[in-house]
Amino acid sequence: MISKNQIDQVYDFLKSINDGTLESYRKTLPETWILNQLIDVASLTPQQRIVCLYFAGDETQCTNALEKRLVLNKEQCGQCNLRQLVDEWSTQVQQSSHQPQIMRAIIQCSSLRNALEHIFTTFSIDFLRPVPTTINSSFNWITLQITDPLWDYTIEVSQEPLVRIKENLLKAQQSRLSQREAQETIDLLNQDQRHVLDSGITPNQLPNLIEFNPDLSSFLLARINQCGISIHEYFECLIQMKISLQSLEVVNKLSNSIKLPEAFLHMYLTKCIQYCEELQPKQQMVSRYVRLVAVFIKTLIKSKTLDPKRMFTEIQGFCIEFSKIPEASQLFKQLKETGAEEKQHQ
Repeated sequence: MISKNQIDQVYDFLKSINDGTLESYRKTLPETWILNQLIDVASLTPQQRIVCLYFAGDETQCTNALEKRLVLNKEQCGQCNLRQLVDEWSTQVQQSSHQPQIMRAIIQCSSLRNALEHIFTTFSIDFLRPVPTTINSSFNWITLQITDPLWDYTIEVSQEPLVRIKENLLKAQQSRLSQREAQETIDLLNQDQRHVLDSGITPNQLPNLIEFNPDLSSFLLARINQCGISIHEYFECLIQMKISLQSLEVVNKLSNSIKLPEAFLHMYLTKCIQYCEELQPKQQMVSRYVRLVAVFIKTLIKSKTLDPKRMFTEIQGFCIEFSKIPEASQLFKQLKETGAEEKQHQ
């Protein structure tokens, strides 16, 4: 255990350090182990630090080349003047403080310093780039494992009419509704006109709805027209979409429930005729579509929804081109009879 007397000796020794050679302080030097136990070298003045490192320091406490020389080569440093050593120590400290921390560590390590000098002498480098700062991040990536969803069937399904309408219409654009779901949607739409206005069906959603649920599509279009909503955008969508059995069915049912605009009928029938002409290489498909288009035109003429004189040239060319199909031949006869009747009335 260190006594108070020994502690006083250490502090008297530190106060006595001023000038002279390192060996001149040996007379007043306490035992080396006492210095090691009591003194924090970092808190001393340069003179005190140099003397203490010379007598009781180790290599781990050294921060520059001079301090290492004091610890490792005591015989050479013993007769050095303390003032000269302090000047040399101050110079090395200033040089070291202007260098980045990583660069100081490299310079103090002899093996790395030699390797660096070899690189500089071997390669011609115009300029040095600053050493990048490193960031120790504790961020950990989270890997999500997506499994099959677990449905909670205990949650009550909302029975609000508008919510049910939107759910069914969204499903109707992706798959065919069951008969119960389709009838439920129709009944809910009939309950309140506001349900039609707030259903959220846009013209862009119409093609998918027609493809999977043509009956519901024709009913919805008729209800939209009854509510006073502009239906022209929906008609334009019908003209632009590809001709199919479902779209023909929708337009046919619409013609029985609302008055179709004459311009829309002409454009739609013209597109149907052109589509049949494009399908001629595919004999099975063309026969089916020609029969449907011919029956559709006959129905429109019979119900006086379509005036055949407005499209006489197009319909006549259609009937002649597909005269081998019975429905087209019957439509041609109907055109002739209608023309003959009009002449008699005149």
